[in-house]
Amino acid sequence: MLKILWNGRSGLYSNQNKLDIISNNISNVDTNGYKKNDLAFEDIMYNKLDRLGVPITSSNRDKLTQGSGSKAETIVRDFKQGVLTETNKISDIAIDGNGFFRVKDSDGNYYYTRDGAFNIDKDGNFVHSSGYVLDIDNYDPQKLSEKINIDSEGNIYSNSDTIGKINIYDFVNRDELVSCGENLFKAQNDPEIAKGILKQGFIEKSNVDMPKELTDMLITQRAFEINSRIVKSADEMWQIANNLRSK
Repeated sequence: MLKILWNGRSGLYSNQNKLDIISNNISNVDTNGYKKNDLAFEDIMYNKLDRLGVPITSSNRDKLTQGSGSKAETIVRDFKQGVLTETNKISDIAIDGNGFFRVKDSDGNYYYTRDGAFNIDKDGNFVHSSGYVLDIDNYDPQKLSEKINIDSEGNIYSNSDTIGKINIYDFVNRDELVSCGENLFKAQNDPEIAKGILKQGFIEKSNVDMPKELTDMLITQRAFEINSRIVKSADEMWQIANNLRSK
């Protein structure tokens, strides 16, 4: 009976974590460059049924096992490309392909993002919504005018002069990226230059697929309800057994 309770409990925890992930994805459906999360499950352990007191008559009794529930193993981020939407704003930049923009804070720490909805501050810097500044090679903001062109390789032109180059970066193992809020990632290792194409006047939308998220939510809710019934049934059976013993 206790095993049934623990199995139901592990299922409740696992599916609650899954619901939290889905809710977070849905709440970020309009976040520029957001990459959805998913949750990987793992079986906790299996017990062999070939032991005293278990009525097994099959010839392959050594292979018969009983699961002991599941647990949420790890959060997996899906870096699939989001839809590019045209905004015609000169400081909006989207990456078509692999790679991340690199921004830095006032202490010189680097962060990476797919959110290309930048604004230009009074000093001529391209500023992310977090307040961090886009890292641009050989950038001279003093030469920045109202007319700005950014080509597909990231070269910034102002009045036909090249005033900087926006590099994009990628990682051999993207799973090492750690989300640190504000639509930013922190890297554990040095990146390499990526070969994605930049598109000025576009932004990349979230890659969350709403119909799929809603379907996954319904399935997970059903699984949560089933595990809840398992716990309730085990509790009722336990009460019956205790009442019989007390008579």
